[in-house]
Amino acid sequence: MPEHTDADGYSKVGPGPMVAIRLKWTVHRGDDDQYYVHETIGEQSAPVISGPMTSDAAVHFVDTHEDEAHRRFELLRSEIAGRSSLAEFERKGEA
Repeated sequence: MPEHTDADGYSKVGPGPMVAIRLKWTVHRGDDDQYYVHETIGEQSAPVISGPMTSDAAVHFVDTHEDEAHRRFELLRSEIAGRSSLAEFERKGEA
């Protein structure tokens, strides 16, 4: 991971096939020189703001939440794929 001299603007986007429901985390520096993470769903939602925190804590927050979103997305995708396989199996009368 690259070194960050200033976390302001650091951003990551969660997984998913639809922009309208995709999570995004962006770090902003406040007037108080503390950092805040704005979390949005889609492009038109009002952000949920977490903070204040240090620069390093804000970057860690973004990374952790993005990793968790990817993990949960892959779990959901696997579950859906498993159900699809089972439905195909049952439809062919092999159950």
